[in-house]
Amino acid sequence: MRRQIACTAEVHRGASCRVRLDPFELPARVVYKGVSRAGGHAPGQHVAIVGRDSVMIRRETNAGVPLYVTVPLSAYAGVLLSVHDGPEGRIVGLTLHHRNGDLEVPLFEADNTDDVIADWQVWSRTLSRPLLIRNADGTVCEPQERLGGVIVKRPVARRANRFFAERRPKFLCQRGTGGRLSGIIYREDEIIARDIAS
Repeated sequence: MRRQIACTAEVHRGASCRVRLDPFELPARVVYKGVSRAGGHAPGQHVAIVGRDSVMIRRETNAGVPLYVTVPLSAYAGVLLSVHDGPEGRIVGLTLHHRNGDLEVPLFEADNTDDVIADWQVWSRTLSRPLLIRNADGTVCEPQERLGGVIVKRPVARRANRFFAERRPKFLCQRGTGGRLSGIIYREDEIIARDIAS
């Protein structure tokens, strides 16, 4: 009995067609072309299944024997946004970035940048991996400064709470109240119409 895979996509390296895995339908299966390396991996098709906690990669060795590698998501550095030149123009891609380039898995590839930022953030939230970006010189960095798992930002100004704004300050509450004011004396003439004859 075979396991049913929810979402399948095929990545054609160098083609201008758009490929998008759905981050809300995991596990997702992607087929992509490998590159020939000195490690003995054939440059044929690789199959990766991206789950919520791990990625399973299947590739063919030069001997024709399939090699299965299961990598936990915590081993991936993050979701990498990169732009590279293709045969028909610029291609924008999202990949699960790993120190070992053989373990990188493509998630999104398109020749336009309409949905890439939204998908980048959704993949980051879904897989609980940080956002990464590849600079023009090839270095990989985070677009936002982080302290551990927390994104560091400028503090937001807080609003004054109405409950505390209407209270008397503490130092005024500690002061004693003053004595009674002396009675007010009015020195005006009385205006009554008694002397007027009716």
